[in-house]
Amino acid sequence: MSFVQVEFLGFFLTVFALYWAFPTVKLQNRVLILASFTFYGWVHPWMLALLAAVTLVNYGAGRAIVARPEWGGRIVGATVALCIAALCGFKYFGWFVEAFAEVLPDSVRLLRVGLPLGLSFYTFHNLAYTIDVHRERVKMEPNVETYLLYGSYFPQLVAGPVERPSNMMPQFNTPRQFDVELVRSGFGLALWGAFKKIALADTISPYVDAIFAHPDPSWAMVWAGALGFTVQALADFSGYTDIARGTSRMLGIELMKNFDHPYMAATPMEFWQRWHISFSTWLRDYVYLPACFSPWVRRYVTLPFTGEWSPFWHTTRALFITMLASGIWHGSTWNFVVWGLYHATMATIYTAILAKLPKKLKKQGGWRWVTVPLQFGVTVLGMYIFREPLLSNSWARLQLNPFDGSREQWIVATSMVGLCIAASLPLVAAMSFEKFVLPKVERAPWLLPLQTTAWAVFAIAVFSSVRTTATDFIYFQF
Repeated sequence: MSFVQVEFLGFFLTVFALYWAFPTVKLQNRVLILASFTFYGWVHPWMLALLAAVTLVNYGAGRAIVARPEWGGRIVGATVALCIAALCGFKYFGWFVEAFAEVLPDSVRLLRVGLPLGLSFYTFHNLAYTIDVHRERVKMEPNVETYLLYGSYFPQLVAGPVERPSNMMPQFNTPRQFDVELVRSGFGLALWGAFKKIALADTISPYVDAIFAHPDPSWAMVWAGALGFTVQALADFSGYTDIARGTSRMLGIELMKNFDHPYMAATPMEFWQRWHISFSTWLRDYVYLPACFSPWVRRYVTLPFTGEWSPFWHTTRALFITMLASGIWHGSTWNFVVWGLYHATMATIYTAILAKLPKKLKKQGGWRWVTVPLQFGVTVLGMYIFREPLLSNSWARLQLNPFDGSREQWIVATSMVGLCIAASLPLVAAMSFEKFVLPKVERAPWLLPLQTTAWAVFAIAVFSSVRTTATDFIYFQF
């Protein structure tokens, strides 16, 4: 089931009514477990078996770590290996068959394995619990029902946020009271997310797809398509997160903020502190920091021409390992690998430049007017690499003459840019209102009428933009 299906409205209203009808945490959690398994198995019930397996394996691993702490490292290693093997088996089986088709028997080549929705997200979500129990950052959860809810909670199950047990477990174990203010706030956030997905991202999507599918685009069309996908990706993915956070807030459970105006970042490092924050911090805690301090990495992953040990090369090595893992996590085509290495390279270049700048120059204000547009250009190129699966196409099209192109191609490129500007206006207006206006008027008596008017506008835009052929959220494919 998807957040933007009509069925979801009936589903959530039913869950909402049943959930708040029960007075105890135990019964409320059981309603959420049943709702989560219904939500996930709505179209393909067989996927519930994999979800339950990943969840219960990590629950059992947590109990085993507490029971036999001297085996903790081995238990974590086995659990990580088992979960990553399952993830890779489903995610990269098609690539394996295609790469080795000539030597594989017909029975294997004809086998098709689909990627279960959300597998990448809930695998990492569950592994965070096992690793944190071993690190003694969280306590082992004794109640299997509570852990089942942690592993399958439907608002963030399919595409995140990739939550941590330290945030979710206390909320699942704490009594929750119906709060009109939380319901109002959550409803507004979910409606805003639906507006971004349906009215903005899905409106741009067909035009972006048409440009990327064009067999012979001009240079201007290529960059207009990249800009279109940049706007689409933010509206689509942050829209999903807002719906997830909003629906969860209406149930009295707060999910972490996953986007913080990432296109206002001034450096690649700042961008990853603002974009998909839950996944970026997951990579930082469970890949980057271990890669920094791992003796195995120090011994076997060396960098040429580095000379003696230095903090810069030490962190650069960990950064490349992390971004390479991020690229491979996103998919099995080479463009994702290049995308990860591209972002690692840009972060390294920025870090090296910033290290050489005088302290007085770095402290001076006003630099963001230059650095933010530059970083946005870095982001747009990264989005193009991410969206174009064929590296040969990417390389050839980025070398096109900027001044070539027919009249029709220039019209297409100009129209795409105009559509991007139109779609960006609501996002810019919302950011400006949140930053400059809301802190001054949040207690004003006319704020609620203003918000309800905005909700009406969003609702009209959503229902007038709904198409008979719904477009899935971009991150459903990962």
